[in-house]
Amino acid sequence: MPHLGYLSRSGHLNRRYDGTVMVLKKVESSLEKLFDRTLSRPMRSALQPIEVGARLVREIDLTRRLSAQGPLSPNYLRIWLSAKDAERFQGFQRALVTELEETVRQHALAEGYSFVGPVKVEIFVDDDVKTGDVLVKTAFEGGEREPRLLASDGRSFTIGTDPIVIGRSPAAGVVINDANVSRQHAEIWRTEQGIAVRDLGSTNGTFVNGFKIDAVSLSPRDEVAIGSLRFRVELA
Repeated sequence: MPHLGYLSRSGHLNRRYDGTVMVLKKVESSLEKLFDRTLSRPMRSALQPIEVGARLVREIDLTRRLSAQGPLSPNYLRIWLSAKDAERFQGFQRALVTELEETVRQHALAEGYSFVGPVKVEIFVDDDVKTGDVLVKTAFEGGEREPRLLASDGRSFTIGTDPIVIGRSPAAGVVINDANVSRQHAEIWRTEQGIAVRDLGSTNGTFVNGFKIDAVSLSPRDEVAIGSLRFRVELA
């Protein structure tokens, strides 16, 4: 049974969320310009995206499960807002959903949670929800995960069945315009166990968590350094 969670705007956030402040701030930062464009001057009492993210994080922590592989985070999250709050987000609700899904992934990464399937966030309107309040339901839904490669410059690449070549060559799947990067520097590919990276005989090497590697499996916590860019993998 999915868990039903409820928290009023006056609800106190536990101190354990201090470690997630940076994750939640990303929601506020990413949507700040959209708010400025859409709303001339948001009222202080109005529900803010960072508050929605905080409630989402709270429900994830309350409903996580333990497994043989470690703690699991719910990956399907449904949010109900009041009609007035939903109206304020009209026009950029898709952007809000995207940022909230990233908040779920970032929080899971910070806490060491895994997923049973791809992350999905949906927003609904409920006339019974008071303005400023948020209703959240979480669930665990299996499904095929689509891993991604995230670059420090903001680019994102889906890791499919074919390896992704990283290098200076225009023909590479991930092009890095850096003289310290070889034309075909490294490749990322899917294995039966997950994701792996392999150096392709580059001049300056490929590094994972500061160590030069030939080939190694990756987890979401690992950082891959190639030239001036940093990469990490996202599994859901």
